[in-house]
Amino acid sequence: MAEITCSRCGGTKEAVQNTAFYRGEVREKLLAHACQDCWSEWIKMQIMLINEYRLNLMDPKTDEFLNKQILAFFKLDEGGEMANVDFVPPSQ
Repeated sequence: MAEITCSRCGGTKEAVQNTAFYRGEVREKLLAHACQDCWSEWIKMQIMLINEYRLNLMDPKTDEFLNKQILAFFKLDEGGEMANVDFVPPSQ
């Protein structure tokens, strides 16, 4: 398993292995700069974004949106900002 310095957490950890949904330059950046731990966090965030914005995964605009979001999440986009997700955890 390859180790990388993660652009999100700054730790030297195991590189992410499965980025099947992402292609091209975005995929290459993820393989070089994303650790498995932060990838797990991203998957949760991606689900929240899909639900919050009611994204259609068959729409090419969704790919563009998620590509921008993942690059911002992993701090791989100069000045990129994450979309707002109004998540309110259930009260216990």
